[in-house]
Amino acid sequence: MQQLELILDQFINTIPKKPYASDNLNYGVKIYSKDAALLKVYLQPNHPYYLHNIVFDLDYEASLVEILYSKTGLPLPNLIIENKENGRSHAIYQLKSPVFKTDASRQKPIIYLNAIHSTLQHVLDADANYTGLICKNPLNDRWRTNTLRHTPYSLDELANKLEIDWKQISKPIKQDEAVGLGRNCYIFHKARHWSYVAIRKHRGATYNTWLQSVLDHCLKLNEGITEPLGYNEVKGISKSIARWVWKRDPHCYAMFIERQTMKGRKGGKAKGEAYSFKREQAVKLKEQGMNNTQIAKQLEVSRYTIIRWLGGVTIA
Repeated sequence: MQQLELILDQFINTIPKKPYASDNLNYGVKIYSKDAALLKVYLQPNHPYYLHNIVFDLDYEASLVEILYSKTGLPLPNLIIENKENGRSHAIYQLKSPVFKTDASRQKPIIYLNAIHSTLQHVLDADANYTGLICKNPLNDRWRTNTLRHTPYSLDELANKLEIDWKQISKPIKQDEAVGLGRNCYIFHKARHWSYVAIRKHRGATYNTWLQSVLDHCLKLNEGITEPLGYNEVKGISKSIARWVWKRDPHCYAMFIERQTMKGRKGGKAKGEAYSFKREQAVKLKEQGMNNTQIAKQLEVSRYTIIRWLGGVTIA
């Protein structure tokens, strides 16, 4: 029982602060505070922008028995939340570190997780149409909750147990397979192949112009998906592709370095002119009888800088 309480505490700590929840899905879901949502029959297990819990819908009877005795050798879920009447359940695999899906995220962990999710979905015979937005609340008395593993998984652990290789991870996703994390992978793979050619038309342009072009292309791909991604997720995919391709196109990267060098030269020249003016002001203020501390305060530089500037100056 202590182990189950530990796993439930981990689950509570990873759900959103204001999750969707419901007592009856026929009437839809609403946003609640975390404390209120934890009293509901169903709730949202993951934040919209990152995923801490991989959830599967095991829509067959006695699912716990099936996992323990018919599907031996598979990585065990951290939580099994069963319907007491028929044994159908939601299985949850907890991750040690969340996988982010926003514009701050890297695409490789998302692609990695999608391969793991697809494989687990297949070997568990889980419902392929389940989106994972809402799951059975493991704290609600309506369900029977068990734990089969006490520690969260890393992506590498799951991949090794499932014998997933890089070929599976990098396999392109078809448009009709673009559901869940598959949407991210579909847009990423389609857009990156397009970008290898498209970058040629942006040689001589700025990086921001190129980024906008990639974003526009990704948004068009997103429009063709049945349940499109949010803007921030599409923006994240675009940034990842744009940065990677820009840095690996010799012409674009050389132009970028040249522009940065020119900016640095201009900045250095402007900085030198500003210091030259302040040195002249320091001499004039010294002639007016101000001491080094007063001059430093007025010119917003250190006292040591004033001493250095006036080191060779003779005041008449």
